[in-house]
Amino acid sequence: MKRFHFFICALSFALLFPSCTTYVIPGALGIDVPYKQRPMISDSIKSAVNISAGFANSESFGSEGKTNVGIFSINRGHTIKDLNFSYGFLGYVGKVDKKIKQSAVEYDDRIPDFSKNLYGFGLHSSIGYHFTSQRGNTDFRIINWENSFTREFGEYLNFRKQLYGNTLYRQVLVSNSEVLWVTGLSSEIIFHHRKDKNFKHAFKLFIGAAPDLKRSFDYAIKKENFEEIDREYESTYFQLSYFFKYKKFNLTFQTDIGRLSNNISLGYTF
Repeated sequence: MKRFHFFICALSFALLFPSCTTYVIPGALGIDVPYKQRPMISDSIKSAVNISAGFANSESFGSEGKTNVGIFSINRGHTIKDLNFSYGFLGYVGKVDKKIKQSAVEYDDRIPDFSKNLYGFGLHSSIGYHFTSQRGNTDFRIINWENSFTREFGEYLNFRKQLYGNTLYRQVLVSNSEVLWVTGLSSEIIFHHRKDKNFKHAFKLFIGAAPDLKRSFDYAIKKENFEEIDREYESTYFQLSYFFKYKKFNLTFQTDIGRLSNNISLGYTF
């Protein structure tokens, strides 16, 4: 019977990409690494502050709940000869909702529908090496080291703590993490027209991970429920960003493929 169950899970994963294991994760996961604006090498001003506000949603693979939050971010970016760096503050507030689809089969050991508020604050930073093109209108930010620390509050955090270690819900792993640390590397290209610096475009790829995330799940308590069919929760980030700036106003769109999350925000630089 166990082998048959394992076969069904493997077949479902290969064809439909669901997981036989459900994960209750921190609300900020996937939306806590904002784009950090820094001046270009060709800019006359080498330090600038950018404030932005926007909306983000996340539906992580195999997790219970959809996250919808409003996000506020402020950062100060600096550019010198070969290096650029940034540091700033992040805040978010919103809800996590979970509703069983009408077509889905309901089980007694599945978490019932819920709607919980959440909010949090965090710090983020970036430092990297760059060079510019011969014409001076394109900067290649080859490698950047980025970090983000967020602290979660609200009903959803309390809900996760109440579920943590509860063996009533089989095949459900719960994270009790309050603080989330994400670290990783990014590469970016930013450019403007040679005759008009008012319009700028940037594309960035970020690959990172939340190192402490896996240890925050209650797998050790519920291990006997999973045996061979369990798979570890992926804590990696694979984030793509597009940045557009016109004079002092800017627009940022981000998507994290692994988290199925999206973030769009408007900003102003001074």
